Amino acid sequence: MSKICALQLPTQPLSEARLDYYLKICADENARLVVLGEYVLNSFFKELASMPKSLIKEQSERKKEALFAMAKKYDLNIIAPIINLKGKEIFKSLAKFSQTQVKLYDQQILMPYAHWNEAKFFSNASEELNLPIFTYDKFKVGVMFGFEAHFDVCWAYMSAKKVDIVLVPTACTFFSQARWEELLKVRAFTNNIYVLRVNRVGSHKSEDEQWSFYGDSMLISPFGEVKNRLGKNEEMMIDELSKKELSEARSTWGFMQIEAKFKR
Repeated sequence: MSKICALQLPTQPLSEARLDYYLKICADENARLVVLGEYVLNSFFKELASMPKSLIKEQSERKKEALFAMAKKYDLNIIAPIINLKGKEIFKSLAKFSQTQVKLYDQQILMPYAHWNEAKFFSNASEELNLPIFTYDKFKVGVMFGFEAHFDVCWAYMSAKKVDIVLVPTACTFFSQARWEELLKVRAFTNNIYVLRVNRVGSHKSEDEQWSFYGDSMLISPFGEVKNRLGKNEEMMIDELSKKELSEARSTWGFMQIEAKFKR
């Protein structure tokens, strides 16, 4: 068994005290892989649009330094979306912090909608899909952002890489709980993998709108069943991944073996 931790948080202040508190608990519980939701290390997207780039950069750099230090201090692997500035351009990225390094990956597919147009705001551009894949305690782990989880091509990519668990950091709102649960349960079941969705909490308020982020982070089993979930407040989840459960799901349904016949 290998332990994993989901931290369901709002946007964090520049102070590192709260993150340090939770990460110490993860280390004490021997949960060496920790996942944060979207817009936890940085202000929410709608707020970034009115922030000076210098302030966005300071926010990101201070969080990178703090999380890298805590990854070394507690011997953790920390997965966290982060805003990354390259010169004058702003990118929506994913950071993987370990004892020895910080690796950054740009999000591949961004939302293009009028009310939430990340594709226009950020400078991300990709001609070929390249999602993060790494190994944690003999489990092959893939990561995709919440919007990317809507696309077959992303799940086909994970299937081709033979991942055991997909981490999905999100910033979901607008009463979409049921849709997200069904979407991720189906993907976990048809791929016979674990899916850990880590959503943020908190709210965004402006003169003409208010958005609430509802949490509901969940770990879904390779049988497509919700194994554990959080509520709507700031919380943490520590749970276990099982090679035995993965093997049982795959041998019971045999989806990969059946599909392989049509790839020859």
